[in-house]
Amino acid sequence: MDNNSNLNKKLILPIFLFVVWLNAKSYVEEMLHMNNQLSTAFGTSAAGTAAQFTFILVLGLCSFIGVYFMKVLWNNLLPRITSWKEIDYWEAMGITAFISLLTTL
Repeated sequence: MDNNSNLNKKLILPIFLFVVWLNAKSYVEEMLHMNNQLSTAFGTSAAGTAAQFTFILVLGLCSFIGVYFMKVLWNNLLPRITSWKEIDYWEAMGITAFISLLTTL
């Protein structure tokens, strides 16, 4: 059982990071598509590329905080309402990655 748990943790993290990267990339593309001035400023210069990378990095780091809040909400609400078990951080990360993947596609 412990070996299976370690395998799941190793698979959840890259999937979660990939999904966060896809969401951040699509958000940046949508933001640049809607505003032509941002597109010309960020699309051609090195500073624009650095700003895009920094924005994606900040969104990626904040997503780990979002996973923690999802775990806290799940553990405080759902076990009381539905008698489901409490989840740990890795299960919350898997649920968040699954939901993010569904909303990205």
